[in-house]
Amino acid sequence: MTSILESVYYHPNRPYSQNELNNMRASLYSNIRLGNKMANHQRCGHIYLTKHNGRKEKEMCQKNADDVGKCSVCWKISKTPKNLQDKARKLSQEYRDTFKQNPTYLSYQKVDLESSYYKWLYNEFN
Repeated sequence: MTSILESVYYHPNRPYSQNELNNMRASLYSNIRLGNKMANHQRCGHIYLTKHNGRKEKEMCQKNADDVGKCSVCWKISKTPKNLQDKARKLSQEYRDTFKQNPTYLSYQKVDLESSYYKWLYNEFN
């Protein structure tokens, strides 16, 4: 199985409208069942959207905090094959730098980054 971490980025061959990019993003959120709660772990600095109605989202709502439990990104990096862990760290760093503040303007690169990040975090090596 080829990992999303090994995939090559292809530049778009046409411009995308904000509506198209928002639709691509909405499709990603729906397919992976992402909620609207952003976990923000202070110790490691990782951020990620939790699964809608997932254990972590419920715990965040109960405690009214965004730093609960163990970091899913740290756990996922530890479960990623050794030869891909540096790529996983780079992906999580790039995601954090890009999405720390929810962007008002989307680009194809941002949507692709977000898609790769969540596909790796929630779908790979399970």
